[in-house]
Amino acid sequence: MTTLVIVGNGFDIQNGLLTSYRYFYNQYNDQLDEYFLHFPNFYDDQEWSNFEENLGLFDEDNFRESAACEPSMDDMIESSKYANGYNDEISQKTDELVDDIQGAFRTWIRGIDVKQANKFMEFPKGFKFINFNYTSTLQDVYLVPDEDVLHIHGKARWNVIFGHGAGNGNQSTPVKKNHDESYKPWFEESYQTLASVTEKFHKPVNEILEKHREHLEAYGDVTKVIVLGHSINDIDIPYLKCILNAYPDALWRNWNHKGEENDGVSNTHDKLLSLGVPSEKLCSLSSKKLGRAYPIT
Repeated sequence: MTTLVIVGNGFDIQNGLLTSYRYFYNQYNDQLDEYFLHFPNFYDDQEWSNFEENLGLFDEDNFRESAACEPSMDDMIESSKYANGYNDEISQKTDELVDDIQGAFRTWIRGIDVKQANKFMEFPKGFKFINFNYTSTLQDVYLVPDEDVLHIHGKARWNVIFGHGAGNGNQSTPVKKNHDESYKPWFEESYQTLASVTEKFHKPVNEILEKHREHLEAYGDVTKVIVLGHSINDIDIPYLKCILNAYPDALWRNWNHKGEENDGVSNTHDKLLSLGVPSEKLCSLSSKKLGRAYPIT
């Protein structure tokens, strides 16, 4: 019999690690704010609490106007170098935006010191883990064997996968080509470059799921699925449905944060019900009680 544990960021936070996106904001706001002006969803998200989701909407026109000076028609009649230079400059500035955001996030993740964690519980031997975090808290603090932990989105030191789940991640022909009278075919290269931004920030969940499906479905006789500090965001639903379908008889125990302003227990309980976990097999509890349920011996 196997107990499968799904680990989310709430677990690292409960261990005292500074993995909330607001710490990323505090550290990189000055460096990245000029870029996030071009992602409209950051406007109402002052501390980047929905950082990954916000990358799914990019204002191409706004960025293009601020990134490069568009050459006049007279200049382009004189020489094609002006149009080519403009397209090249847009490409360069777009690469800088993508590289700086990706680089800052990965550097922040790699800078989190799991040695600062405050261990508050003990896992019984034999548990298997699907870790949605990039940190090695389970291995370094709780001494879980590395072979018992699947880092579904990579680890801090290699292959950190992050991003939004909007659309399918495929670059599409800009809408302005067919519907905007201001469309200028000599700048088509720059339009395509800008249209690729949201593609570069897309998290390929379906590809990741297919890569790990055999692993996810091979845990044997899973009698219990424990959810620790996972927010059950829409982007992760495919993984959870795969687990639910693979182990339909398992009991589910959902541990989450319950505060005065945010009742994560009720919210995640309802989300698990909506994806198909039977109500009679689901119990949701405050993660504050985890230390009593799994005490340190």
